Amino acid sequence: MIRTILFDMGGTLDSDGQHWLDRFAALYQGFGVNLPWETIRGAFDAAECQANQDESIQSSDFRQMIERYVKWQLAHLGLSDTKLAQNLVDGFSAPVKKAAAANVQLLSGLLDRGFELGVVSNGCGNVEKLCTDFGYAPFLSVIVDSRRVGLFKPDPAIFVHAAETLGRDPAEILMVGDSFERDVRPAKQIGMKTAWLEGPEPRECPDPSLVDLRLRRLEELPGRLSSLLAAVA
Repeated sequence: MIRTILFDMGGTLDSDGQHWLDRFAALYQGFGVNLPWETIRGAFDAAECQANQDESIQSSDFRQMIERYVKWQLAHLGLSDTKLAQNLVDGFSAPVKKAAAANVQLLSGLLDRGFELGVVSNGCGNVEKLCTDFGYAPFLSVIVDSRRVGLFKPDPAIFVHAAETLGRDPAEILMVGDSFERDVRPAKQIGMKTAWLEGPEPRECPDPSLVDLRLRRLEELPGRLSSLLAAVA
């Protein structure tokens, strides 16, 4: 019986299966910055690296975090355009706010159904701050931030840590995430059930046998749980 549902944050609870890199790449193009994909990826990776080392980001709310990401990306690209920076921050933040409002209702509904809820994220030390910022914190029994616990996806140990913190057998837990390699594969490896948030565009599944639920939108989860619960009963 599934008693606990764990969620990834980036790409899952802050959107609908869309990776941050893809969202930034679309924004650059939309604002007339036509750079090769690999160049955008290089800037994104440089910002990710900086975020993992930066101390101040550990106390940042979502907007402050994105402002730092954009600043680091533009510095890597050699661009100093205040208007572009503002457009990127606003353009990235708006759909996240919309998703967060919907996901508050989703989490509330799941809690009302008796599920224990939590977040397991490769974070920058501010995942708890983000959960508060988005309004998720009151519904969560555990928040596992990789930087805080020193365990990082796809290491299955971070999922073991979450299960042990909750006092749950992994078989009682459903892990929901948009990354097959970082969420689905390691969670299934330790015996959790898995829900892969494929996102709006179809993606090839590396191994369908590891996926218990395949979702295009996070809002599908509550309605799909009944079939999963019946299958594992």
